[in-house]
Amino acid sequence: MITKPEYVYIAFDLFPSQKGAATHINHCLKALQNTFKTGLLICLGNDDMPVFQFDKERNLYVYRWKEKVVNFLERTQKFQASVLEILKIPLCQAIKLIHFRDIWGGIPALKTDLNCKTVFEVNAFSHIELPNRYPNISESVLQKIKNFEDYCITKCDVIITPSNVTKRFIKDHFKIKSLKINVIPNGVQYYDSNILETKYDSPHPYILYFGALQKWQGIKTLLKALKEIDDLDIRLLICASVPEKRTLIYHDLAKSIDVYHKVDWLYELDKQLLASKIKNALLTVAPLSSCNRNIIQGCNPLKILESMAYATPVIASDIPVVRELINDHKTGYLVPSDRPELLGRKIRTLLEVPKELKKVGLNGKKEIEKKYLWDYQEDKMKNIYKTVLLHD
Repeated sequence: MITKPEYVYIAFDLFPSQKGAATHINHCLKALQNTFKTGLLICLGNDDMPVFQFDKERNLYVYRWKEKVVNFLERTQKFQASVLEILKIPLCQAIKLIHFRDIWGGIPALKTDLNCKTVFEVNAFSHIELPNRYPNISESVLQKIKNFEDYCITKCDVIITPSNVTKRFIKDHFKIKSLKINVIPNGVQYYDSNILETKYDSPHPYILYFGALQKWQGIKTLLKALKEIDDLDIRLLICASVPEKRTLIYHDLAKSIDVYHKVDWLYELDKQLLASKIKNALLTVAPLSSCNRNIIQGCNPLKILESMAYATPVIASDIPVVRELINDHKTGYLVPSDRPELLGRKIRTLLEVPKELKKVGLNGKKEIEKKYLWDYQEDKMKNIYKTVLLHD
C-alpha cells in the first residue's frame, strides 16, 4: 500500500547542493520529517539527479523539475504550472500542510483546491533580488512580482523569516498582523572536531571567505582590502559554493587589482571539508555591501554563524542584519561596509593581536551553542507546524 504524503515542501532551488539555501532546505525537511510521517519535496534538479525518487531515509517523495528554459520568468511560469499539476494528482490527496520558500512555489500552493495549511518561508523578495541579476528588468515586471508577493504574504497562514530586519520590512509593506510573522534564524550543525584538527591542513596561514559570490556579498570590497595587506605573509582563501566557471569574473577582478597572486580558490566543497577550512582560518570575512538587498530586505548570513561555531573570529560589515548576530569586539568584529581600506586596516590590526582573536572566537562559539544550533531552530519550526494545524 502506498503511503500518501502529509506535507509538501516546495523550493525553486536546486537540492541537494553546496549552497546555503540547500542547507536551510535540509533542516526544514528535518523539522517536517519529525512532525509528519511522509512528505513530498518539489524542487529543481540538474542532469545528474533523478526526476522522481523515493528517499527511504527521509520517507520522502521527491520530484525535481529539470526543464531547460533560458528566460527566467518563463522558467518560473512553467515551474508553477508543473507544481499545480503535481498537487492535483491522487498521491497528494492527504496533504495537511504546504511549506514554500518562494513565490514561485507559493502561487500554485495557494491556488490548489487542497484543504491544507500553508507556511511561507520568506528569505528574500524577488522584486529586490532580481534587479541584481537582471539590471534591465522592467518596472512593469517588478510591479507584477510585487503583486505576487503580496498575494503570497496575505493568503498564507503563517510566515517564517530568518531576520528581524526582514520581519520589519514585511510589517511595513504588507497589510497583515505581526503575529503571523515568526523569526527563526539560521542555525549551525557541527562536524567531528577531532577529524577536522588532523585533516586538510593548509601549509599557509590564510583568511577565509566562503559561500556564494553575488554582487551584494561584497567580494570586490574584500579583494581591494587585500591590496592593503599585500606586504603580509597571509593568503586569502575563497571557498566558492558555485562552479569555477561562475567565479571567473572575480579572477579577472583580482588580476586587475593586482592581488591575484595572494588568492587561492576552492569550489563546491562538501560540508566536512569546508568546515575544516573554516576551523583552520585565522579569521573569516563577510563584507556584505550596503544595498537594498541587505539593508532594507534583510538576510541572515549563514557564513557568519558557521564561522562563529568553529571559534573562528569573523570580520563583517556593520549593518543591521549583522548586528543581530555579532556583538562588536565580543563575539566578532564590525567594520563599515563598502570601505576596503578600513577593512584591510582592520584585518592588519587584528592579526597583530592573536590572543584577542582567540578570545573573541571562543565567545562567538559560546553564542552559537546558546542560541543558534540547528536543533533549536528545527524545534521552533516543529512548534509552528503543530500550532498552525490546530487552528481552523
